[in-house]
Amino acid sequence: MASAEPQTVKGGYWSGVWWAIVTLTTVGYGDISPTTITGRLVAGMLMFSGIGLFSTLAAAVAAYFVGEDEGRELHDIQQQLDRIEVTLQHLNEHRLMDGRTD
Repeated sequence: MASAEPQTVKGGYWSGVWWAIVTLTTVGYGDISPTTITGRLVAGMLMFSGIGLFSTLAAAVAAYFVGEDEGRELHDIQQQLDRIEVTLQHLNEHRLMDGRTD
């Protein structure tokens, strides 16, 4: 990127790598940014762990709501099965009262 867009990425290869990391993590290139390799490594790890933490939190919240919906569906199915069983018991009782055994 440094050779393709020298006005955007000032510097050499490692400045291009830094630009790619910052762009990939959608942090953006702010007024204050690390200039040393150590600073950029620490900042890169910080960005990626922040994204990982946020993604994990978002996934946990989504899983909670999906699980809640599944619980409701299972409850509705259980109620429907209970009604079917009661209906079948009533039909069986009526059949036995009528003296039919088929």
